[in-house]
Amino acid sequence: MQKFKLMLFGGFRLVNADGELVMPHARKAKALLAWLAMNPDQQHLREKLAAVLWPDSDEVQGRHSLRQALGDLRKIMPGDAEPLCTTKDWILLDSKQIAIDVVEFERALVQADTVALDQAIELYKGEFLEGCNPNSDSFDEWLSISRSRYSVLASNALEQRLTSLLAQADYERASYVAVRLLSINPLQETAYRALMQAHWQLGNPATALRWYRRCQSLLQRELGVAPDPQTQALHATLLTASDEAETNKLAKMPSGCACRAPLPTTVAHSFERYLYVMESAIEGVLDHIGGQGFLLRGENETQKTALLQRMQQLAMAHQFATCQHTLVAPDTAEGDAVLQQWVNGVAACLLNPPALLIVEHIHHANLETLKLLASLIAAAGGGALLLVMTSCFEGEPLDPLWRGAMRGAPLTTIDL
Repeated sequence: MQKFKLMLFGGFRLVNADGELVMPHARKAKALLAWLAMNPDQQHLREKLAAVLWPDSDEVQGRHSLRQALGDLRKIMPGDAEPLCTTKDWILLDSKQIAIDVVEFERALVQADTVALDQAIELYKGEFLEGCNPNSDSFDEWLSISRSRYSVLASNALEQRLTSLLAQADYERASYVAVRLLSINPLQETAYRALMQAHWQLGNPATALRWYRRCQSLLQRELGVAPDPQTQALHATLLTASDEAETNKLAKMPSGCACRAPLPTTVAHSFERYLYVMESAIEGVLDHIGGQGFLLRGENETQKTALLQRMQQLAMAHQFATCQHTLVAPDTAEGDAVLQQWVNGVAACLLNPPALLIVEHIHHANLETLKLLASLIAAAGGGALLLVMTSCFEGEPLDPLWRGAMRGAPLTTIDL
C-alpha cells in the first residue's frame, strides 16, 4: 500500500496516508526527494547526489549535507516501511510506498486512450517543480530539461484530446482543454481556433470573435506577427456570419452608450509582461470570457505591491468591486476577527460583480482559510471574479490539486 503521495507538477507537495500535507523545511530536501522520485526503485550513489545538490562543497561536507537532508525527510516519513531505503553507499525510493504524479502522468500517456489522456491532463497541474530553486547549477540544468520535456508532453496530450473533443462536438470540454493548452503555451494558435469554434457552436459569437482579437494582440505584442492564414480564415468566416446579428445589436443600442477604452499597452520587460497578463485577465472578465486566479510568489515585496496597486487601479477604473486582506499568523483572536471582516467583505463583493479579491501572505493561511480560497479559486473560472493571492516561496500552502481546477480560468503563478 502506498503511504504517501508526491506531487511535483505545479510545485512540490507531499501528502501522507491521512491526507495531511507534510513538507520538508529545507529546499535541498525537497530537491533530493524530487530527484529520487524521477527514477524510483533505482539505487542512487550518495556521492553523485551530494555532487548534484551541493556542487560547491567538498566530498565530506557534501555527504554531511546529504545526511541532514535525509534526516529532514525521515522526520515527515517515519516508520519501518518508509519510502526511503538507504545504505552507506546509496539511496533508493520505493515506489510501492509512494505514489508520484509524474510517474502516473507518463504511464497514462503510454496508454494513450481517452480516459488515460484525461487522467494525464488532470495530473499536469502546472510546471514541473514550479518555484523550486535549490541553488545548484547541476540541478537547475536537469530541472530546465525536465520542465521543457513535460510541458511538451502535456501540450501534445492536450492537443490530441482537443482534436477528438472538437470531432465529437463536445464544445464545453473542448473550451476547457483549449484554455489549459494556452496556460502552457499562450501563443498556441490551435487553442485559439478551438476556442473560437467552440464558443461559436455554444452560441457565444461575440466571445468567439474576442478570442481571435486576443490571439491577434498577443502575437503582435510578443512576436510582431499576425495570426496564421488558417486562423484568419476562421475569423473571416465567423465575422461574416455574425455581421447581421452585430448590426442589429448596434442598431438597438441606446445613443450615448459609453464604450470601454482599450487597456494600456505594455513593453517586454518582466514587470510589464506580468502586468499585461493581469490586464488581459481584467479584459477577459469584461468580455465575459471568465474569471481567473493569480498567485504572486516570491520575496520581491516592492514588485508585488506595485503589481497589486496597478491591478487595483485598473479594476476600479472598470467598476470592479474590490476587497483586500492581509493574513497574519493563524490561531490568534485578532487574526480571526480581521479574517471574518474580510469574509463579510468578500460576500458583499460577490453580490456586485465584477469583483477583485486580494489575499496577501497566504503562507499564513490555516486550514479553514485554505478551504475558503479553494472555493474562490473554483468560482473564479465560472464568473466575473479575479482572485489575486501573494506568498513567499517557502511555506506556500496551495494544494496543486487546485491548479487547473477552474473551468476556463487556470490558476496563474507569477514568480517574482
